[in-house]
Amino acid sequence: MKHKPINWFKVRIIFLFSLLCFCFVTIAGRMFQLQVLKKEQLYKLAAQQHHVQIPLVPKRGTIYDSKNNELAVSVEVDSVYADARKVEDIKKTVNELGSILQIDREELRQRLKSRRPFEWIQRKISSKEVEQIKTLQLPGIHFLKENRRFYPNSQLAAHLVGFVGLDSKGLEGVEYQYDALLNGPNDVMTTARDALGREIAIGKGPFKREGHFRNIILTIDKSIQHITETELSLGTEKWGAKGGMAIAMEPMTGKVLAMASYPTYNPNEFIHYRSKNWRNRAISDVFEPGSLFKAFLAATAIEEKVVRPSDSFFCENGSYTVYDRTIHDTSKHGWLTFQQILKFSSNIGVSKVGEKIGKDRYYRYISAFGFGEKTRIGLPGEGKGIVRHPRYWPPVALDTISFGQGISVTAIQLVTALSAIANGGSLMKPYVVEKIMDEKGEVVQSFQPEIVRKVISEETAKKVTALLKTTTEKGGTGEGAVPAGYEIAGKTGTAQKADSLLGGYSEDRYLSGFMGFAPIEEPRIVLLVVIDEPQGNNYGGVVAAPIFKAIMEKVLPYLQIIPKGTTIVKNEVDLASPKVTWVNLPRIDEVKLVKGAGGIVMPDLTGLSMRNALSRIEGKGLIIKVSGNGKVIDQNPKPGAVIEKGDICYLKFQSPS
Repeated sequence: MKHKPINWFKVRIIFLFSLLCFCFVTIAGRMFQLQVLKKEQLYKLAAQQHHVQIPLVPKRGTIYDSKNNELAVSVEVDSVYADARKVEDIKKTVNELGSILQIDREELRQRLKSRRPFEWIQRKISSKEVEQIKTLQLPGIHFLKENRRFYPNSQLAAHLVGFVGLDSKGLEGVEYQYDALLNGPNDVMTTARDALGREIAIGKGPFKREGHFRNIILTIDKSIQHITETELSLGTEKWGAKGGMAIAMEPMTGKVLAMASYPTYNPNEFIHYRSKNWRNRAISDVFEPGSLFKAFLAATAIEEKVVRPSDSFFCENGSYTVYDRTIHDTSKHGWLTFQQILKFSSNIGVSKVGEKIGKDRYYRYISAFGFGEKTRIGLPGEGKGIVRHPRYWPPVALDTISFGQGISVTAIQLVTALSAIANGGSLMKPYVVEKIMDEKGEVVQSFQPEIVRKVISEETAKKVTALLKTTTEKGGTGEGAVPAGYEIAGKTGTAQKADSLLGGYSEDRYLSGFMGFAPIEEPRIVLLVVIDEPQGNNYGGVVAAPIFKAIMEKVLPYLQIIPKGTTIVKNEVDLASPKVTWVNLPRIDEVKLVKGAGGIVMPDLTGLSMRNALSRIEGKGLIIKVSGNGKVIDQNPKPGAVIEKGDICYLKFQSPS
């Protein structure tokens, strides 16, 4: 059977037709993919290839103090750029601009040789430089409006507010912490490209992307901040100190009223200062608190009912050996009540109290007061200090931590913990931002006082306040901190700094501090002052206490807290007027009181027999406690001290050998 011959012509026709159909379907599918499925993606890609967006510095939100005074604002300034294609004489242009601007001439020459239509010359130049450049009328040189951050109060609150870089990104302080909220949308300048990628034109001007910035209201008061910074700088310079820090807080709420560090800097010219000057020492620096810490030991002892203010301890005449360490007092003391231990700031006395408390119980209260953890104040760079668990304490640690050695804290932790004593026992979360507002002035977020935990009872807080008040009375270590016309509660502190090179503690480098609150009845302000490495004297009562006093004497009248001895003039002045301060009102004659109307002078009983000594002080209303036999070798109060009825008198007797 014969097969039909294959019609190759027909086969070729079918093949070509199938191929054409396949190609048509493929092309149609590709067209559908490009024009429908990938339309938006390709459109954006084309726009990116044909247009270049040059970001300009955006407008940032304003930072205000609690009374709406501006602390950081955005101002419009000029930046200069070049259309290199239109620059006629590169050499002349470089020389002219180089004589006005701080700029690398060789780098500028290379930019102008590029012949591109947009080259930055210098951004955010002064108005004087703008006028000088405009006068030259250089071809191809143009200006753009940008925003520059400006700090109208110069150094005021610099460490708290912080600053921004050239790109308007926050680098320190509130500017850094709230950068995403403060930073508005970028302005952009658009240039176009031809098919070969060459820039061919410049857009008509910058346009704004969609978005919003926020304004921030801080809790600090500009006036209190200024007073605090001024007195801190004067005190630090007076003592030739390495630095200093101070924090003022509202104890009932945790609001920070002022936060100062020294040395300071001008955020408008931050680049001219060493980077260590930018650091907010008040929240970042970790240090041993020294005797400042005795306030919290007192709170622990009273709350746990370990001691009463009238309980007495023998203070070993200034030298007390615990294991391999000898603890010293600055003055030799024999028997002291717990109240006197705080008044005279006896290291030996608080060590013995600490031993009665016990390390586990003491550690529990140290942690409850917030030491060893960040306060979450909402600022960058906060330290948390060093508080080791009791299982890692060496044998002498309980004694040394009792007077603030062997533990590290921050200033914000100290002032927050003291506020817990001042407000009746509640540890408050400190905060510096009160409100966040949009550009229309409407509040989008507000911050309220927040109780972290209850640390001590209100009764204990009152007892500790009374103890801290005695340290500021005559003969106490903090009597130099008392502002005229006010009663305060507080504590001095002098701490040796650790020697990182040789180990142990330095013999000539100290931190001197004082912390306290006023008025005693209803505390409105807690203030901490710490001076780093003062020269000539290192005692907190001599160095830091007078700075505390100077600040309080100005801040308390500003808060309308009337000092004692002030005459109130009715119907003659408006006492609510901001122009009137209590310190400007007339005062009655001040009467100096020495501890009380019934004050008497303690006689010298040294060398007397028990019979003769008791007869000398009989009938003076003193509570007498004696130890030993023979003749008086030590007494407290010391001869010449002013005493009152009800005071405790300790006499130590010893028989002649």
